[in-house]
Amino acid sequence: MTTQPLETAPMAPTAPAPRTGITGQLDDTELTGYFAELAAAVEQADPGPAARGGWEERERVRVSVWVRTAYEHPLSAAVFGRPIGPVAHEVRAGQAAELGFRTDVGRGRAVPAKPSAEVRAVAAVAAMWAVTATAFGTAARPPRERVVADAWTVVRETIAPALVPEIPTYSWTRGTW
Repeated sequence: MTTQPLETAPMAPTAPAPRTGITGQLDDTELTGYFAELAAAVEQADPGPAARGGWEERERVRVSVWVRTAYEHPLSAAVFGRPIGPVAHEVRAGQAAELGFRTDVGRGRAVPAKPSAEVRAVAAVAAMWAVTATAFGTAARPPRERVVADAWTVVRETIAPALVPEIPTYSWTRGTW
């Protein structure tokens, strides 16, 4: 874990050209290595739970580094241009589980979110992947920082309601709060 600013966080090393077979698909070993590079870049830049801006700053850094690294990686077009397979599915599910855990810890209370932090995390990670994939599916790829901003906005708006304390409401029929 480092505390270096997001702007100077090192990018993942450039990967060799994909060794696609007759189908033009990456094999599971290449996919596993690709996702390990993205995860390593995120972990290196993660400011940890004591991030200056709290939970939101930590997640902004993590999402931003993931999207930036994917955007610059030479295998990303092949990864996001294919139907999701078991390796990518497992990585996405793992990211969602970790985000759900950090969301639960970040809100610091026992009141369950509706929907749950886990459901919000699955939706947020799926949206982050979709925003990234959409960038690779266009003829003219949008600027990297636009993709980063779009991904973070969707993640933040999906997760943020889980962090807001529930406000008690008065029940007129029962006469109670």
